Amino acid sequence: MHAFSKDPDFQFADPGVVDVSTTMLDRLSHSMVKLLDAGEREKFDREMGWALELSPRLRRTLRWRMRPYGVTSPFDFFTAARAYVLTDDQLAAITCPLLVTDPEHEQFWPGQPARLAQALTCEVTLMPFTAAEGADGHCEPAAGGLRGERILDRLEEHVPA
Repeated sequence: MHAFSKDPDFQFADPGVVDVSTTMLDRLSHSMVKLLDAGEREKFDREMGWALELSPRLRRTLRWRMRPYGVTSPFDFFTAARAYVLTDDQLAAITCPLLVTDPEHEQFWPGQPARLAQALTCEVTLMPFTAAEGADGHCEPAAGGLRGERILDRLEEHVPA
């Protein structure tokens, strides 16, 4: 996910995300979420360890997903992901114009770009990207040129030369 730019006069989110943890938590069983809720770190990590032993693919994916959080424990990863939720107060504090990309077939945070745009009180542009344009999927991976053109065009409207 691309974060906000450093320009205080214009920001963008690609894609717009309100709650990072939804994708991660959706993959857990109800009993695992209960362990997480209860703060049962050792039990949670032990249960996850068994699943990771059985699936090298899951093990690789989880290791890769944990790296940006700087953690090695599955419990710490899921706990950290839960901290990345925009509250109403944080959303209200965003006052500069914001561009929110909304790719069709967003596989990690479907529906969240529109949810973010709707929750904001600042000037917001919800920018769809479609499969017909070859620009669907998380961060429009097959349409970097189109994505860049649209974001830069929007930036040009808000930041003087």
